[in-house]
Amino acid sequence: MKKTAVAILLTCVFLLPSMASAAQIRAYVAQFAVTPQDAGSLKSTLQTLLSSRMASEAIIPVASAAEADVVITGSYTQFGKVFSLDAVAKLGSGSTLATVFEQGESQDDLIPALGRMSVKLKTEMLLRYAQAPAATSQLQLSQPTGTTVRPAWISQRIVGAQAALAPGLARSEGKEFFVAESHALRLYRQEKNLKLLAEVKFPQQEKVIAIDSAGPDQNGNPRVYVTIMSGDTPASKIFSFEDAKLKPVATNLPYLFRAIALNGGKSRIYAQQMGVSEDFFGDLFEVSETGSKIELKNPIKLPRYANIFNYNRISGPDGTNYSTVLSTGGYLIVYTEAGEELWRSTEKFGGSETYFQRESGSGTREPDEKIKWRFIDQRITVTGDGEVIVPQNEGFFVLGNSRSYSKHTLVGFSWNGSSLEERWRTKLNQNYLADYFLDAQTGEMVLLEVVQKEGVFGKGGSAIRVIPRPAGI
Repeated sequence: MKKTAVAILLTCVFLLPSMASAAQIRAYVAQFAVTPQDAGSLKSTLQTLLSSRMASEAIIPVASAAEADVVITGSYTQFGKVFSLDAVAKLGSGSTLATVFEQGESQDDLIPALGRMSVKLKTEMLLRYAQAPAATSQLQLSQPTGTTVRPAWISQRIVGAQAALAPGLARSEGKEFFVAESHALRLYRQEKNLKLLAEVKFPQQEKVIAIDSAGPDQNGNPRVYVTIMSGDTPASKIFSFEDAKLKPVATNLPYLFRAIALNGGKSRIYAQQMGVSEDFFGDLFEVSETGSKIELKNPIKLPRYANIFNYNRISGPDGTNYSTVLSTGGYLIVYTEAGEELWRSTEKFGGSETYFQRESGSGTREPDEKIKWRFIDQRITVTGDGEVIVPQNEGFFVLGNSRSYSKHTLVGFSWNGSSLEERWRTKLNQNYLADYFLDAQTGEMVLLEVVQKEGVFGKGGSAIRVIPRPAGI
């Protein structure tokens, strides 16, 4: 092994100077998969150590896969005192540039083994990158197998800082989108530009905090479920798009609504109630409708931190169900069905500027505040092939109840039976992401972005962006 390492080092001495004069390679080192789990603190440590050792005149480490020409994934496996390090370097197209491994007989050899691994990776990457037919400047957005690749599309500017988004129907004339701001609901069609089809406005005391949709119903029309707060209680409404109008089906409903595709299955409408002193009270219920009457059925008990807006469910490789939740601090958590926490992210996700206010009751945690603010959590999407998608808004400033997010990305994970592994991350976008949904039929991500915040001198502006769902690394 020592002779091999010396040979590789000598090769690099001769090759690196000449290759450094070519275009530099931007490389992202992902967190390591670590076995056994009790060595989990090594995930980010190995990521940092390898990333620093990859840096050279020819290779520049970057902070995310979206910025990278090459993505490096690694694993650490320990058997007693012996360990194995394995790493793969791939282009955004999925083509493999290098596969290397190193072994050691004790922890004392871990740092030297990482050094040897970085030398091997750099040598293979520099030798093969220039000849790779799929070399790209960044990780490409591509469709899942079996779908048609579509270019990204962005609408014209919509006046106002919009807050919520839901799918309408896909008609021959174009796809439809429901869009809501605090006191209005509108339906648009995606043509060359967005075409306004219908709108309904709400009184000032009624604030829209979320919308979701279902359908078509028995008459072939989409239904939109509008979660509305009137004062400090829910007064939600359901509309149907009929005869070019948004017609009310039911009003003054004491429920919060959300469309959720549990385990990546069929999307269904769920409801949760609000308590006197609790913002989210009791179980999650599936909604059944008979005319204008709402029936709640099939209750789901929620784990800690979970509410109707931040909950979903995934299946493990063995078919076991797990709950996914965004905590109040923004961490992504995986629970067993019994409520045992199995995994928690090291990064914060979600982030929303949409909120409602209620008077503080005896059961709240803000005894010194007469009015409490509750921010709506971003939705967690689970796909049919088991990916978990969460948005990540980052702040211009976020301090207490003052929030102003200024950029976002979407992140895809997969559950390996013990942890969520990051599979892809979209390019960082310089707008606040108010809401989004996945079109399961086309594989497209539909994003509602606030491109200008509402202020003293203007109403702000928003846009709808449609992008292909990225493929996993």
